[in-house]
Amino acid sequence: MVISPMPPLFRNMDLLDRFRGCLLGLAAGDALGMPTEGYTALEIKEKFGLISEMLAAPQGHFHSGLLAGQFTDDTEETLLLAESIIEASGFSPEGFVGKLTAWGTAWTLDERLNRGVGFVTRSAVESMIAGTDWRQSGLSIPTCGAAMRAAPIGLLYHPDINVVKSYADLQSLPTHVSPAARAGAVAVAVGVALGAAGLSRETIFRNAVSQASRLDAELAERLLWAGTLRDLPPEDALGLIRNSPLAMETVPAAFYCFLKFEPREALTVAASSGGDTDSIASIAGSLFGAAFGPSWIPESWLDAIEDKERIENAARGLFRLFSSFCR
Repeated sequence: MVISPMPPLFRNMDLLDRFRGCLLGLAAGDALGMPTEGYTALEIKEKFGLISEMLAAPQGHFHSGLLAGQFTDDTEETLLLAESIIEASGFSPEGFVGKLTAWGTAWTLDERLNRGVGFVTRSAVESMIAGTDWRQSGLSIPTCGAAMRAAPIGLLYHPDINVVKSYADLQSLPTHVSPAARAGAVAVAVGVALGAAGLSRETIFRNAVSQASRLDAELAERLLWAGTLRDLPPEDALGLIRNSPLAMETVPAAFYCFLKFEPREALTVAASSGGDTDSIASIAGSLFGAAFGPSWIPESWLDAIEDKERIENAARGLFRLFSSFCR
């Protein structure tokens, strides 16, 4: 599926905002969900109330020490992928693996630098540091680590969904080789790509499901099912979808929030509903940002997000690379 190019005026005036919105929305969702990750919805309600502003991680939490607006491994891995693409002038598995292993080497020396990296990614990165080739380092455990970082692939290659699918799948393999994990990454990257192309939420969703089905029919079916729950109260729908780090739950939950709500409410609900709150909110934020740019992100969130310059530089670098492809 190749998307017709946008008129030059629209591309020049609007597309950079979509790139910026995607990465800023992802970081905003990640930071919003950071302090509540791992709690149940009831625990979040009792401990925090509704999560509508950035908060520090509470004492004793596994993110304890992170301040309001700081992000987790979700944003860090996304930026590592984006930066590897920019440096290589296109996606390079070896370039991305180099970034992952340099990051992993840093947090083996100082645990505070891993920002809550998941078991699958951690194990794969440690294996690559020990010398395992990236083609053999991935684990067949269907968590969402490859999906949460896939947005840069969707942004850069958005005019050609077949390329998006191929590279979203390929960037998964150094850490995640299960079909569900790979399909989740494809669904997110395709969703971002079609958002950047200016398509409707329903069209984005249907095509994300279709492309994911080529790798894992069960994940695609769960995505479709999650889309049918929009008439339920969100606590009921998200209770049915569930919210563990499994791609089968996190990715459908994020797409449900994308379809059901307007952006700010979606991220608030995602951060307040328990489980893998940072991943659900960050994926939803990337989808909204690609579709709508950054204008929906509250100033209080933008002011709090750490490393905004790095995030902006990544978005601009991807946009410049995309523009060079167009020329």
